[in-house]
Amino acid sequence: MSKLALLGGKPVIAKPLPPYPSMGKAEEEAVREVVRSGVLSGFYGSPGPEFMGGPKVKTLEAAWAKRYGVGHAVTVNSATSGLVAAMGAIGLGPGDEVILPPWTMSATAMAPLAYGGIPVFADVEDQTFCIDPESVIANITLKTRAILAVNLFGHPAALKRLRKLADDRGLYLIEDSAQAPFASEDGRRAGTVGHIGIYSLNFHKHIHSGEGGVCVTDDARLADRLRMIRNHGENSAAEMAKGDLTNLVGFNLRMTELSAAVALVQLANIDAHVARREKLAKALSDGTRDL
Repeated sequence: MSKLALLGGKPVIAKPLPPYPSMGKAEEEAVREVVRSGVLSGFYGSPGPEFMGGPKVKTLEAAWAKRYGVGHAVTVNSATSGLVAAMGAIGLGPGDEVILPPWTMSATAMAPLAYGGIPVFADVEDQTFCIDPESVIANITLKTRAILAVNLFGHPAALKRLRKLADDRGLYLIEDSAQAPFASEDGRRAGTVGHIGIYSLNFHKHIHSGEGGVCVTDDARLADRLRMIRNHGENSAAEMAKGDLTNLVGFNLRMTELSAAVALVQLANIDAHVARREKLAKALSDGTRDL
């Protein structure tokens, strides 16, 4: 047996493998542009357009909403923050129950706890490992406030059925689409069927900016609540100082201009990126089919 390269043998691969995930000159220039501007974060807790963030954040939100065909996209500093903000946006309170799958990242179950809610685990389907609507039905009680479906491993949950179930029972459907940002069911993109959908821009995701997240919704009131919770719950934006928006507890969940700039480049190139992933996945599947 030849000597391993680790022990001084000849390397099998002469050229180093590219880093994962790939970053290009466009991302580098986008970051340089933000640094040269001197505005690394454009948020202010004061009246005016700065309450909604800087130019890169606003551009990313508009581009994301267009790409996903939704009325509103609200950026946050992580998908975990997006899940927490979603719980606050729907008015979750102490003792309220949120039905969710046990097969998920811990943040999904922790989000309801931030508002005193109770995560209730429903079983998953054996083909997709996404939440089983039948198990959801079995776990609904008078305290149930929402269903938190996780679109997992590139598969959408049974979203159409879950949305009807939520509407029939007067519940909210929230989608954690961190691991299936481009899945779809009957032509509807995962993350856009529920009342609120959350996507991740974490380092390991299809579109990445180091850290970050995007919430989407077609409900203007929920969008306003998400924006308030993202920015300390302050009601300093005049158009938001109304109704229940004045009594929101918020946090600093804001995305920086640097993260938004990188995500914008990634979003613009996502089709080619996904096609490359699919090509590599097919090659691996074909090459291991007979093993």
